[in-house]
Amino acid sequence: MRKLTCALALIASAIVVLPSEASVVPVESDFFTTAWAFGAPYVRDAGRDSIGVTSPNPFQFDTGPDNVWEETTYFTFDFNPAEYSTPVSSALLQVETVLRASGSYPTPTEAFSISAHRVLDDPTTIDPNLNSGPGSYVEFKNNKIGAVEDTVALNSEGVFSWDVTDLVNEWIANGDANFDYSIAMTGRVGNPADTDSTGAFHAFVNQEGGLGGVNAQIVIPEPATLASLALGALALLGRGRRTK
Repeated sequence: MRKLTCALALIASAIVVLPSEASVVPVESDFFTTAWAFGAPYVRDAGRDSIGVTSPNPFQFDTGPDNVWEETTYFTFDFNPAEYSTPVSSALLQVETVLRASGSYPTPTEAFSISAHRVLDDPTTIDPNLNSGPGSYVEFKNNKIGAVEDTVALNSEGVFSWDVTDLVNEWIANGDANFDYSIAMTGRVGNPADTDSTGAFHAFVNQEGGLGGVNAQIVIPEPATLASLALGALALLGRGRRTK
């Protein structure tokens, strides 16, 4: 009887805390920085159906230490840490990608790797009219993009996921000290060095574009451990009854 009581209590507690569906954190703003237009503004966002990522120095247009030609995408999320009383077991950044131009990566035989980075400052403070010095997109990408959270090699267009669990748990613990809940996406890791003939760039679907489908979002699935806990309690109850 004591075992039965404990098992029922365990099931009840699991049912109370188990969420009914995954938590989805929508993107609040997205933009990319680029020098392809050869002039301001260097921050591109509204009205575009895709926003870009390149490897450093695509097409070898620039050999300087700043890698001016690198395109970087920034996502800022409508995140509320107060909604989470404990760390999450999983958080996935999901983004829909598209091929931006003929001859660009990825191809079925050659992947293009995109990395999700934490940022060390608020990317929405980048001055769209500056291409050098404090406040410029070049200064930000060189000095304020932090460690890689996850890198994914893409062989096609579609919806892909990056593991950002550690970063989201820092947002939960530290709130807006984590620079406006933002993530930088780059092509710095794992891409070919010689890109002058292949065009190492790829694109994300812009939330304001007309392509439809999934845009940037963070998905926090149901904690599998809680579901397992309830199933384990049921198994315990069944074993207890069979042994009587």
